[in-house]
Amino acid sequence: MFISKHNFSQNISLAWPMALNAILFQSMVLVDLLLVAPLGEVSIAALGIAGAIVAFFAGIQTALANGSQMIIARATGANDFIKISRDMAAAWVLNVSFSLIVCLALWLSLDSLLALVTQQNEVAQQASLYISIGMISLLFSSLTQVLIAYFNASRQTRIPLYGFMLEIPFNFSISLVLIHGLWGAPELGLQGAALGSLAATLIRVTYLMVQVSRQSQLHIVDGFKYLGRSRIKSHVKEVWPIAANFITLMSGMTLYQMLFAQMSVYAYAAITLVYPWIRIGSQFVSSWAHATAINVSQFIGKKEQHKIPDFISDAVKIIIGLSIALSLVFVVFSLSVQWVYPLLEPETLAMLALIAPIYIVLPIVRTYNTICGNTLRAMGDSYLVLRIHAFSQWAIALPLCALSVYLGAPIYIVFGIVLFEELIKYLPFKRALGKRVASYRESA
Repeated sequence: MFISKHNFSQNISLAWPMALNAILFQSMVLVDLLLVAPLGEVSIAALGIAGAIVAFFAGIQTALANGSQMIIARATGANDFIKISRDMAAAWVLNVSFSLIVCLALWLSLDSLLALVTQQNEVAQQASLYISIGMISLLFSSLTQVLIAYFNASRQTRIPLYGFMLEIPFNFSISLVLIHGLWGAPELGLQGAALGSLAATLIRVTYLMVQVSRQSQLHIVDGFKYLGRSRIKSHVKEVWPIAANFITLMSGMTLYQMLFAQMSVYAYAAITLVYPWIRIGSQFVSSWAHATAINVSQFIGKKEQHKIPDFISDAVKIIIGLSIALSLVFVVFSLSVQWVYPLLEPETLAMLALIAPIYIVLPIVRTYNTICGNTLRAMGDSYLVLRIHAFSQWAIALPLCALSVYLGAPIYIVFGIVLFEELIKYLPFKRALGKRVASYRESA
């Protein structure tokens, strides 16, 4: 179980700022929720709907940027600043173009979309106002995502972290003033929360632009000047499967939630209460996996593929340790759930007890699959990763979940299908990664 201190320090220096980034990003949603909660159920429902729509497209932006991050990381590994500049220009063209298409689509079909989601006119009106401002935030966010991808790929992960730390207090302060009309400001309610988020996004993009302007070795203007159609096409070809993978998994998660909602109210409540903890816990192991992928991309850029096998071996050992630690945290959570949620009905507590073994074991399998998926993408196997996810989830797990719900299966069987899906992926990922690592060992 010997682990190289150098390999560990390489990954941890990238992983911890990215983990905090992810947690702070999620906390922005909680900020809006806490500030909007006093406005009543209509505003809360509108925020839930609008926030989910905006977050879905923001997630695709992030997926596109993660794909660009792998490409930029190879260029930073090769120390090729001309290529970095051109890759960043291509990433901006792709991300901003996507955001413009989304904004146009929402502008044309927002009312119809909201009519499908809610029948309450007041909720739809408030959600529409929030999304109208959120569309502008998405445009500026597409700029920040590429900047974050560059700083992560060049091992400057603290800069995006400082950007989030700067953004969140501004978001809280501006939203608080505009939502409740403090100090003579207009009382805008939910619309004020959207404006607060927009102002905070502008502050973050300004900060990141200032930081990237200090990177004297970059020539971003030249990157756009000499950006050809073939480079954009090549960039899209490599990034697209990563975005498609995100859309596949996100759509699958949404369908899971819809299926779970068909169960008893106590069963659905139990699953709903557990999911946020699973997502927060996964941020730490996901960040380690992203850091591993960045380092692998840099090794490829440096033509140092011979270092990849030992590096991946160490990274897998550490992520297994992290997953075991996370499982132990979930053990503690399962034993203290009645104190975490003191007002739950006995039936809900009973349901939580039934699914506890599943969410305790889940991180051990899922984290291994996560690091395999990320490293395989870094090595150019994005389509293989997409096929494994799509087949396991859409061809096997989701139909099985729908059948179990239809037959009225107990909660531990229905929720256990989430774990079953990860078990299905385990062997294909293990074999694919093993073949890739073996090929690098043979070529060393």
